[in-house]
Amino acid sequence: MNRMDFLLCRGSLTLLLVVALTALRTTAQELQETFSHPPKSFSAEDDKLPHPVPLPNCVRRLLASDQHVVNTLKYEQISPEKLPTDWFTASEQDLELTDGTLLVVMGAGLMRGANINPFWIFRQSTNACDLLLTVGAHDVEILTTKTNRLPDIETIALTAVRYFENQYRFDGRNYQVVKRTSQPIGEEIPHNLSDFETRKPLIQGAGQSLDPILCEARAWLWRQWRLEKPSYIKVILHSKEGDATTTTYFIRRASSDLSLMIQTHRILADRVPHSGALRRSVEDEIVLAVDIERRLALKNNPDRKTKVPENQEVSPDSYELYFNDDSGNNVAIL
Repeated sequence: MNRMDFLLCRGSLTLLLVVALTALRTTAQELQETFSHPPKSFSAEDDKLPHPVPLPNCVRRLLASDQHVVNTLKYEQISPEKLPTDWFTASEQDLELTDGTLLVVMGAGLMRGANINPFWIFRQSTNACDLLLTVGAHDVEILTTKTNRLPDIETIALTAVRYFENQYRFDGRNYQVVKRTSQPIGEEIPHNLSDFETRKPLIQGAGQSLDPILCEARAWLWRQWRLEKPSYIKVILHSKEGDATTTTYFIRRASSDLSLMIQTHRILADRVPHSGALRRSVEDEIVLAVDIERRLALKNNPDRKTKVPENQEVSPDSYELYFNDDSGNNVAIL
């Protein structure tokens, strides 16, 4: 065997080894998913949920009263009593002690969506059969953390351009959303701000009016945008209901294009009166704008369509800033 034959032989063996390792790794992952019981992750990509189980009769009755299911039954001219079993796929996991069984149901067949599927979460026990959550999602994850003895839940949904993530906790009767996240796919908050011009954060104090803060933020942002300077400013506001909103505006440049990223973090007070500890929820959102325009916003005048010419000097209490995306849609107002 000459040197060339030896190298070719060694290369072939190396390639076979890589392929074999890849196959083994893939097989191991598939086995892990197949034998993971009870399952914790559920995807709209699957035709059936892992370890599928038949629907209990009480769950079938509750599903037959769901508005989405009702509309589909009417369209197909099927009575609720003949609800097709192939419209759903279900998976279950036992809960600790006497809490019964948690049943995850996903739409199948005619109930499937193009990218987002309907999911229902039920708890079945000896004396009850309760619907705890209805949600449209691409993925549902049963988390290891628990609230009021039931596991927390995370859902993920996607569009062509945005990513959505919600987290839910059990309040003793139903699952309530405690955190929402929404952001453009592929976008990240700038981490290196050394090249950004900034100013002191604008913070609304106790009992302070919003107007002076909003006016100062508008004037500074508009000036920096007109100067095309990479900049950022943080604005912290408080509502009468107890909500706290922190909004950070990043004026940034990629090549020759100027854009504005807006990051909003809201802590929302509980609006529903109830006994027990106060519940709050969190909303995190990122939007991207490629154009800013000023529109007249005079008191006692609902018109918000009149644009202020870019070279016209006007007081920041007489206009609002409209932030628009690359399709011309308004994504935020200041």
